[in-house]
Amino acid sequence: MTKSSFNMTLSGKSAFIIGAVQSSTIGSIVVLSLVTLLLSLNYETLKKKVKMKTDSRRTLQKSLLLMILLVMSPMVVLLILLSCGYKCICYVIIKKKDKHFAGFLDSFDVFWSLEDDATKSVITTLGVVECESTLQLVDCVTEKLHYIIGDPEAQKLFYRRSEDYGFFYWRKCCYVDVNQYVRVINVSNKTKLNVSDVEKVLTEVSYQPLPFNDEGLFQILVVNQTLDIENKENQYALIFRVHHSLGDGVALIEFLCKTLADGKDESIMFCMPERCPGKSDKSPEYLLEMMSALYEMFSCFIDGILRYPDVSCLHGPTLIGRKVYKWIETDAKLFEMVMEIKAKYADVKFSDILATALSCGLRDYFLKEEVPVPINAAVILPIRFPNKEKDGLKLENNFTVSILDLPIGEDIKVVKQSINRLQESADPLTNYYFLKICGIMPKEILRPLFNSSQASMVLSNMPGPQLLSICGGEVKSLVFFVPNKGNTGLGVTALSYGGVLRFAAMADAALVPSSQKLAVILKGMANEIIRMHKELVLK
Repeated sequence: MTKSSFNMTLSGKSAFIIGAVQSSTIGSIVVLSLVTLLLSLNYETLKKKVKMKTDSRRTLQKSLLLMILLVMSPMVVLLILLSCGYKCICYVIIKKKDKHFAGFLDSFDVFWSLEDDATKSVITTLGVVECESTLQLVDCVTEKLHYIIGDPEAQKLFYRRSEDYGFFYWRKCCYVDVNQYVRVINVSNKTKLNVSDVEKVLTEVSYQPLPFNDEGLFQILVVNQTLDIENKENQYALIFRVHHSLGDGVALIEFLCKTLADGKDESIMFCMPERCPGKSDKSPEYLLEMMSALYEMFSCFIDGILRYPDVSCLHGPTLIGRKVYKWIETDAKLFEMVMEIKAKYADVKFSDILATALSCGLRDYFLKEEVPVPINAAVILPIRFPNKEKDGLKLENNFTVSILDLPIGEDIKVVKQSINRLQESADPLTNYYFLKICGIMPKEILRPLFNSSQASMVLSNMPGPQLLSICGGEVKSLVFFVPNKGNTGLGVTALSYGGVLRFAAMADAALVPSSQKLAVILKGMANEIIRMHKELVLK
């Protein structure tokens, strides 16, 4: 085939692809428009006729939406089939165009690639490392990265993320320039940095793209100035920025422990158990359970569509992209307190205590801002499924999410009831399978589908490793920050490292303009754990 004929064929395929995208996009817009129309229906007339109450109106909404989805199901199936065919065509074309093509992103990796300038999907980890000099630390980290370039378990680390025809794919380049991933940053007019200075550094760094014009997946930054913390010398800030498409928080902390850290330290990670049917046979009872589970999942899906967005000062405004960071160090032994509460009350879980602490921290924030305190706050909880492969490092996103209606300012009994209802529901698995479609459809369809604006914040909890050392220097403290997504502009994290529980938060400046305001939430969480320990354990 001549070059000109190949170009004509490619042009014809491109025209077909563009037409397919337009058809798929039109179909998705029709579905979304019908759902929007349903939500905006005037129910006042119906209410006058049948004298419905609020619950009855919601039941009618669910019934009408169910009918529309059933009627539209053939179109949805056709849309999925068209997307699969379109993806196969794109696979052939992209593979011919790009000799570095290494495959499409998995479903959950695609989910984190649906980002914009205000909500970059970058996980930021901050460590305080004790070492002789920054150059020594940079040279050592660079050497470790050189060592793992040929490791099959770590090859995804050096992939580059690209996009064409609406699909995200990996590029595997023949040459890896490790120096692009590790560098020293200087803070002008400073010889030593306090906590406030480091917070400003994190804000400035958040604007910067990842290496190779944002196609790279990680970046390691060493701040050249020493830290003025606890009057100790030779302590430096190590900033580890990783795009979420590389892996979830658990996978990335495991990478930090097994690859960059000295020795063979391994973290003991927290994995939520995957909900599975109790039986595996094909008996009538099993089939009935399966049908009931499918109905429950479908009902959860409809509830998610009909869910109203949060109304509070922490949710609503358009995010502007300027990030505010805060973490706290307390003298109180919070981790030991939490474990003592758990030991005394067998039915209380770690997550119950953290959620209760967050509930009171949010209450303190609303009272401090002198704004109405909402009854509940919608909190996104990432839930990681267990890794069946126990050996080896695997960089992947293996998670689902659920939205917890967190009662504000309530005690642990009320909060635990809300968490139990969520855990017993089909919501986690419903969202898990819904996220699976990310790997099938192009981004033009996925963006409106996943542009959720319902939740106020994210709460992420990870038990971390014991004390680590990197390049001979001990890592004194470790915190991490989760990225914003959609219209959710606040993320709170809890990481227990070396037996110390630390809280951290990142917020968009459109919601929380300063780190001092973020500190109100985090200090409120710490104070509530201290209060619960006194009331539930010491008394």
